[in-house]
Amino acid sequence: MKNMAVVLLVLLMVSSSVFAVEYEVKVVQKGGNLYWAETDQMYIQAEYCFESAEAAVVLLRMDGDSGEITFKKSGGKCDVTMIYGQTELEPGRYPIRVTREDDNWYRIVGKNMALNTNDCLTLVENMQASLQMNEDGTATLSIPDADEECAVEGVYSKAQLQQE
Repeated sequence: MKNMAVVLLVLLMVSSSVFAVEYEVKVVQKGGNLYWAETDQMYIQAEYCFESAEAAVVLLRMDGDSGEITFKKSGGKCDVTMIYGQTELEPGRYPIRVTREDDNWYRIVGKNMALNTNDCLTLVENMQASLQMNEDGTATLSIPDADEECAVEGVYSKAQLQQE
């Protein structure tokens, strides 16, 4: 019975690493914990990451919803909280709640989505807001209680990395 438990544990450990996805990507730091991979058109949101990157090559390793990035030059590692890819929304007004995650980066509360804004720096947490998507592709984030309105550069949702 003991041997069976050990075999199951080993199988679980091996199978979890089999599903891990690794990519080498070039990133630029866009905020304290936010990195943009231009070639892959995705944002990598890290946690407690103190690596500055103007044009750094990183190894991105994701295993389900968790992962880490390793900076090739320094060897520094940071936990990844989410990978975001750009998404399209139909024109209209969307009532949302937002929390500021980083410079010009607002997470939509209750969704696996975020907004990249332009000069929107108000510190808010779980605050009522409105996202206006226009026919011409432009968008505006309004946070009435914070007296804030700013342009939205892009709407992003949780992305899944695929094995190559």
